[in-house]
Amino acid sequence: MNKTLFYFRMTMAVVYTAIGVYILFSNKSLNGIVGETYTPVIGGLILAYGLYRGYNALKIEKNKDQDN
Repeated sequence: MNKTLFYFRMTMAVVYTAIGVYILFSNKSLNGIVGETYTPVIGGLILAYGLYRGYNALKIEKNKDQDN
């Protein structure tokens, strides 16, 4: 169960990171939803959130290994 949760956390981190990169570098990713000014900001925030989730998942897994 714990490994499954770790893999899920890492998968979601990769998904958020990929979406953030796509929004950040794509010209038409959020066209019509938000203005062109805010698209890089939103992409950067989602990218940072994905990186944070990956870091947090690794930190949780490392702490579990040290506790055992």
